Amino acid sequence: MNSLPKPLPLMPKPLQITVYQDVLCAWSYLADSRLDVLRQEFRDIVRFRVRPFPLRVNDVLPTDKERRALVKEVERAQEELDPAARLITPELWKGSDAPRSSVPALAALEAARLQGPTARALLARAMQRAALEQGVNVTRNDVIFELASRVGLSMNAFAAAFASPQTRQLVMDEHRLAAGRGVRGVPTLVIGGRWMVCGLREVSEYREHILACLGKLHLPKAGETERLFH
Repeated sequence: MNSLPKPLPLMPKPLQITVYQDVLCAWSYLADSRLDVLRQEFRDIVRFRVRPFPLRVNDVLPTDKERRALVKEVERAQEELDPAARLITPELWKGSDAPRSSVPALAALEAARLQGPTARALLARAMQRAALEQGVNVTRNDVIFELASRVGLSMNAFAAAFASPQTRQLVMDEHRLAAGRGVRGVPTLVIGGRWMVCGLREVSEYREHILACLGKLHLPKAGETERLFH
């Protein structure tokens, strides 16, 4: 009698990594480029979940002091060795059309997410390039709709989702929940519920944390899930 075939081993669940970001943040833009390397390396082993964390929540123009600080942050980011760092510019915060709040742009990304993660990613990259490489205020409705159309979104569905008060409320709720968990700025990664990695890091450091967490995922655990914050 033929024996029954052995069941295939179960594949472990992908490691969940939550990435908090703001499309107006140069550091988030550089982090995206570095994380793209790891997305290619780890593929289905790791699942990245990008969530909004607006650095400018209130709908008010930045003061001159805030503008100077924002310009200095971009200039610091320009000193990084990434190819993308040579493309970014602080012009967004120098001109007369500086963003008031990050919320409209992040709400647009949540509206795009309803058409799939690829749609959201395409719009996010288009917004980052427009804002951080060309100095365009991507929080304006006309710019948002132009970019959404350019990346091929279904505009009727996008417009309805973007206009919904629930979409902006979702961004605010995400900000509140993240702040309650200790997120203070972007980029911030929460890796497998164990490591909170704040600020831009080298690819090797991101990789080290991911590998360490993957190793812990495959060990038997008792009781509550361990939470470590870095």
